[in-house]
Amino acid sequence: MFFRKSSKLKDVSTVEMMLDHDGQNWIVTGDGVRLAAQELDDLDRELEKALKPQIEKDGRINVFMSSNNEMIPEWMRPFMNHYFNRCLELPLRY
Repeated sequence: MFFRKSSKLKDVSTVEMMLDHDGQNWIVTGDGVRLAAQELDDLDRELEKALKPQIEKDGRINVFMSSNNEMIPEWMRPFMNHYFNRCLELPLRY
């Protein structure tokens, strides 16, 4: 849930995706999309291109990327929610 100061703000659509790593590339899948890139920044830019029709329709969207539990060692998994999930607002502002 996203909290906001004013009820005049438009609700933002949220897309949920899975984030994974294959040893070389970051991979995001979901909502009929599968993209891969070596850097997260490049992956974000590719995702923005892939979701451009929805961004144009909705104005902006939030993409919540939950990490695949298998990509990190088992002993580190209890900390995964704090360190590996991502929320990205599209369109990018940088």
